[in-house]
Amino acid sequence: MDIATLRTLSALQGLNLAKDIDAVVKRLQTPLASYTELEFRSDGQRIDLITLSDDPNAVDAFLAILEDRGTSKAELAAMVALSNFGASCVVGMKLPVAGSVIGGEMYIRTAIPLPEVKYFLEQRGVGSEAIAKVSALAQTFEKDYAHMLAADATFPPSFSVFFTTYLVPGEEDIDRDRLKRALEETGVSEEGIEKFLRLHGLLGAARPETLYFSWSIVNGQPKIGAKVDYAGVRLGLVSEAMAATGAVDQARLPAQWGVQLNVQRSNYAGVVVGSRELSGVRAYFTRSRFAF
Repeated sequence: MDIATLRTLSALQGLNLAKDIDAVVKRLQTPLASYTELEFRSDGQRIDLITLSDDPNAVDAFLAILEDRGTSKAELAAMVALSNFGASCVVGMKLPVAGSVIGGEMYIRTAIPLPEVKYFLEQRGVGSEAIAKVSALAQTFEKDYAHMLAADATFPPSFSVFFTTYLVPGEEDIDRDRLKRALEETGVSEEGIEKFLRLHGLLGAARPETLYFSWSIVNGQPKIGAKVDYAGVRLGLVSEAMAATGAVDQARLPAQWGVQLNVQRSNYAGVVVGSRELSGVRAYFTRSRFAF
């Protein structure tokens, strides 16, 4: 993948590539040479570029890009705290590179024990209700750790906590019940849960695979809803999920992305679940490196 490919993918959604794209690629050259990922959004608002590194210099370069784009020190504070908290861990860095280039996200990728997760969040003003939901979700997924912890470039700060479960053949009813309980815990209505579970039956049919469940905390308070991601999703199923969430006019886009990236599946894809509706689809395409 290269900048020309990014420009083509952006044009498919009627988006302009970020004006600083050349500088972004140069400043993140080392991590992008090892890992490059693109995030497709069904709302067509932007395209995100994601990379990974355990090098604090790469994290500093990422933060500097955000600051140069006008992100304030207050908006960066949660990310700085998270990068310090996750020292020696692999850090994920997500940066919008087409469409709206406001904001960004950072996450640490490791099994983070729940006491550490709770401590970090409490120290950043997360309230008791949200902390209790972290515990409840961990219990639902039968985990004593979070798979990832993320922070957005926002103020007041916004955090996301990730849990996983393994989809095993013959345990469809168990997974369905677990997801129902998790979505109930995050405030999704019965109507919203039923709409999601219909898609879960489709996207979760490929087993054995890992499922990712992420839930957000905004300004210290629990956010209603969640995002549920699946590994190795065929592009036709991404399109079907888009149609189910109302993005019918854009449902041809996954196939067009597949042509440009020479793939038939997304590495991951999932659904954003709101209180009563399915509010969006995301698909992630991992490349071995960025071509410079």
